[in-house]
Amino acid sequence: MRGYWKRAAGLALLTLCCACGRTGFEDAAPSDDPADWPVDTGLTYRLELGEPRWVVPSDSLPSRIRCQPACNNVDIHFFGQRLFLAFRTAPNHFASDRTELYVLSSTDQGAHFDFETRVAMGCDLREPRLLAVGDELQLIFFEAGVDMLAFEPRAVWRTFRIAQGEWTAPEKLFDAPLVPWDVKLRSGRAWMSAYAGEHYTGELGELEVYFQCSDDGRSWQPVGSAERVYRGGVSEVAFEFDADGSLWAVTRNEDGDASGFGSHVCTAPADKLDEWTCSAPCDPERYDSPELFRHGDEIYLIARRDVGGPFGPEGDLVAYSLRPKRSAIYGIDKAAHRVVHLQDIPGVGDTAFPAVRRTGAHSFLLANYSSPLDEPDISWLEGQASARGTQIYLLDVELVPE
Repeated sequence: MRGYWKRAAGLALLTLCCACGRTGFEDAAPSDDPADWPVDTGLTYRLELGEPRWVVPSDSLPSRIRCQPACNNVDIHFFGQRLFLAFRTAPNHFASDRTELYVLSSTDQGAHFDFETRVAMGCDLREPRLLAVGDELQLIFFEAGVDMLAFEPRAVWRTFRIAQGEWTAPEKLFDAPLVPWDVKLRSGRAWMSAYAGEHYTGELGELEVYFQCSDDGRSWQPVGSAERVYRGGVSEVAFEFDADGSLWAVTRNEDGDASGFGSHVCTAPADKLDEWTCSAPCDPERYDSPELFRHGDEIYLIARRDVGGPFGPEGDLVAYSLRPKRSAIYGIDKAAHRVVHLQDIPGVGDTAFPAVRRTGAHSFLLANYSSPLDEPDISWLEGQASARGTQIYLLDVELVPE
């Protein structure tokens, strides 16, 4: 792993890391960077949700798209004059040699989609992430095995868009068993959280979390001097920057470590973004598939909600898998360094892989997946294995002054 995360010579802290000029989206694409949107922080805002628009599967898709029962692992991005949507489809939630990734685009906010590209490698493919830096849009994803009972990351791949419906052949970004999780463009720089290590061993976790940045979206380096920012039971990590440049993150501590089982709220100062401080003991609730976004001074979390939990302090994965699930929006209590439930969003059974993009000063577009909503009390495991599969929706989110 060290060969892939080796620190570039002379790289210092944030002020010297990724020292490129600001890079925006193409014309007509709204910036996703909260720094580009003034918000009156003297006001109090409430969440207001639209109705879900079910897009995968649906009649809005091109005829060449063949959706298998499970449609999940979704990302969205605005680029140029189009909304892009990437997703995974497979026989069920688990690893399969029949897994496919699709990228679609829309000029009418998802009422109709055009085909962009399809990726299939005869193995499992997960965590599709769309990243735009300057005039380049790319899809990043990781390759895994085919054993439905194993978690086997092999390598990280990417493909670049050339024109509508034309993409480069996939190339390896990291030839290592790494899992990219959150990818964002902030202050003209690309940032990525990722993890690697032994997962689901039955022992306390020995996973490593990495925090990377990039000038151009192609070449990645560690942020600061630390090769890793956390070692223990943490895998998925969502992050966002505060107005002062400091970092906030929410982890999924599924494998457990000295801090317990569940999730952490982590922070790092703007001038030492590689020096994370995480809540201990960790929150016994698990916030799976976390995604963070900021509106003014407030940071919000979207993640899976465990009905009947918590997961910690013992970390019983069997009991967790047999409980119902929801998707929800939470707030981050910065003073207490804790997560506060605000409102559920559509999601039952096998649910929660949220993606969110800004559409205005107070508006966001959210994508997520769920088992059919008419069976709200089925367990996570039932949803993962059900022949009814999972579907993907888009949802408008507004922050409305009270």
